[in-house]
Amino acid sequence: MAVLALFLCACPALAERAGPQHFAQVTPAAISEPRVIDPPALYLGQRAEEPFIEERARLMEAVIAAGDRQPDQARALTDLAEFFFAHAMAPEGLSVLGGVAGEAVPPAHLLRARAFELALGLIDTRGRPLTPRAEALLDPPHSAWPDQPLFLALSHIRDGNCVDARPLLEQATARLARFPAPVRAQVLPGLLQCAIETGQWYLARDIAVSFEGYAELRDGTAYYYLLGQVAETVDEPLAAFDSYMHAITGRDIWAHRARRALVTLGLTRDALSTPDAIRLLKLEAEMWRGDESSGAVMDQLASLQVISGRKTDAIETYGLLIARLAGTTSATAAQQKARALIEDIYRRGAEGEIPLGRFMADHERIARYFRFTQSFALASELFADTFRKAGATKVAAEEYATTHDYLTAAQDLGITTAEEGQLARLKVKEAETLLAGGQFEALGALLLQPIALTDPVLKRRFDLVSARYFDETGQTVEVLADGQDTPDGEATTQLLRLRALARFERGEWPAAKASYARLYAREGNEMPLPDAIRYLLSAHRSGDSARAADLAGQFPSLTELPGWAEIARGLTREAPALLPLREETARARIDKAQETLDSLPEVERLN
Repeated sequence: MAVLALFLCACPALAERAGPQHFAQVTPAAISEPRVIDPPALYLGQRAEEPFIEERARLMEAVIAAGDRQPDQARALTDLAEFFFAHAMAPEGLSVLGGVAGEAVPPAHLLRARAFELALGLIDTRGRPLTPRAEALLDPPHSAWPDQPLFLALSHIRDGNCVDARPLLEQATARLARFPAPVRAQVLPGLLQCAIETGQWYLARDIAVSFEGYAELRDGTAYYYLLGQVAETVDEPLAAFDSYMHAITGRDIWAHRARRALVTLGLTRDALSTPDAIRLLKLEAEMWRGDESSGAVMDQLASLQVISGRKTDAIETYGLLIARLAGTTSATAAQQKARALIEDIYRRGAEGEIPLGRFMADHERIARYFRFTQSFALASELFADTFRKAGATKVAAEEYATTHDYLTAAQDLGITTAEEGQLARLKVKEAETLLAGGQFEALGALLLQPIALTDPVLKRRFDLVSARYFDETGQTVEVLADGQDTPDGEATTQLLRLRALARFERGEWPAAKASYARLYAREGNEMPLPDAIRYLLSAHRSGDSARAADLAGQFPSLTELPGWAEIARGLTREAPALLPLREETARARIDKAQETLDSLPEVERLN
């Protein structure tokens, strides 16, 4: 069986002549325990050079000729994947190998495909995780595979773990010499970086000398960046500065690292002021996006902004980081850091340490990024409390209402969950503030809403507001709640709005949709944002998904909301019983919370 395994690994052609039934006959008799079989060693001999177009055409023809026949199909696809790997074309090679699967694929071909899937995954610049079948080749059972030290070292380097790569570097470098030149050119900079970081200077020198054999590496950004790293290691800041300056004009990851290193060098040597470092990092944050390194740039930028006393700027930077890298560990850390800064700013604002004008400006900037978070709802409530205490009742009432609406929407969409009693508390505070400011028209609309008040203290406060409202206006509860003395066609715009809101709050969706349609006929696209959203929701909840879809893109103010495209798609799909949420619907939305958060794009206007 050992001989058979050797043939299977080294010569796939033998596996083609031996079908699965043959293995079924041989295996039980030949071995008593299962044994791991390694893939064949890659590139034992020199790969023949052939013009790119001609070789690709020949290999594609082989794939077409093989059709669905096995093992011809597996061999043709793996040969094509090897071709793409030889030219360091990882996405193309990985897409081809996806077709090498199934019980009909001979074991030898499957092993060879797994080996190239691992190799291609490790040079894939998109940073995608390895497939489980490829990653398994890095495990100890395959330690006898000659190519494992190279691929294991590359895996550690890709993870930024040069410490674990250190004992493998020399063996990996020697093994790499067998591989095609495009692969060597892509891999050598990472090996050199780890050799420098781990102090293997002789190996680092040899790798650096080998750069001369590659046009893309000779005098390239990677070379100069790493030369700068060496200069910093031996405490030669001027030489490091010169090397980084050679690299910063490039567009690859090494140029990006050189620009970051230049900022760090300038700060540590007191050659760069904090404001200048902030300016450079802001430029870099726009130039380099999409990976974890871009998150590190924004995190460093936010830290410098905090140090320089620009906490609101830092919160905005964290907001951008969260929007651009949603769902990553960087975004999670940024969320926590931003929350701490937000709590500090709103606490100081409430204690009078920040002038009200500046507090309002800071609030508007922060709200653009964090409106849909529950923690920000608490901060904005504190903001409203502060302005209410200062006598700015209009600002406070609007903020209570806005906070309530966004928190309700976020909860309805499964993004977050309000604290117990939080929504009711916001409504009671809004009512009290409207009464204090003499805004009786708005207060009348609010009193139409069926607010569930389980807290007896809140209920007493709300009842007191109601009693004082009716006393001040001379109206009766029956007339205000009914409002049917005047036909809709003759009613004022404000009366139409009150009636529409009453029907909406009672959950009378078809009637609410009709009322808002009459209001929209009068106001058109000038309809206020809260009414526009209620109109859309009424259409959605009454089952008129066609009208909801039309309205989702009709209001300019709606289309400017961050994440509106994803929210609108959810609203314009058929959905069961949104209010009240059925248990299964509520659970599904909670499960969908992270997906909805990850969909939010960069914010342009949220307040």
